[in-house]
Amino acid sequence: MPAKKDKEHATKKPPKTDRQKKAEAEMMKTLANQYNGVLTTSDLNAMKEVYDSYDTQNAGIIKVSLLGKIFRTLGFNPLESDIQRIMKAIDPNDKDQLKFPEYVTAFLSIPSSVTDRDIIPAFQVFDTEKRGVLEADEMIKQLVNIGEPLTEAEAKAFKDNLKIDDQGLFNYTEFFLKFTQPKTKTKKKGKKKKKKKSK
Repeated sequence: MPAKKDKEHATKKPPKTDRQKKAEAEMMKTLANQYNGVLTTSDLNAMKEVYDSYDTQNAGIIKVSLLGKIFRTLGFNPLESDIQRIMKAIDPNDKDQLKFPEYVTAFLSIPSSVTDRDIIPAFQVFDTEKRGVLEADEMIKQLVNIGEPLTEAEAKAFKDNLKIDDQGLFNYTEFFLKFTQPKTKTKKKGKKKKKKKSK
């Protein structure tokens, strides 16, 4: 029996126009500068890939109501109250429209305690040898079959965000802390004043 297609991924996307591609490149450049020291270009690209998987029309907009599902796709398990708080903050007028910059803001709003108390211990259940690493393919199978099943596209997006070694393993603590550890602001580098040489 063929697997059911996710409604969010069922239709084929129209190709992006050159104008869209140019605007998107500028947006990503702006975000890279804005979150310098907080998110790397690689982080932003990975987040954009997940975002694009829900942008079925390549319109640069997804539904705010999908945030909970997207967070779960990435392995997070935020409280419903946290999801509602984040959604209200980025969509106060209930338009149910979310652009990528707002999506990044929402992503960074996930409480760090969510990882420490919920996510990492949940993954430690599968880490029977307590090595701090798990087999990526096996973990994907678990995520597809446990709780609210992930679609093929969501599972791929999750796997693409993992740093997998030559043995097919990934460090789950490192992965989740990468996105949820407290963010520190980088100090702007100023010009150093030249010290006057004493005669």
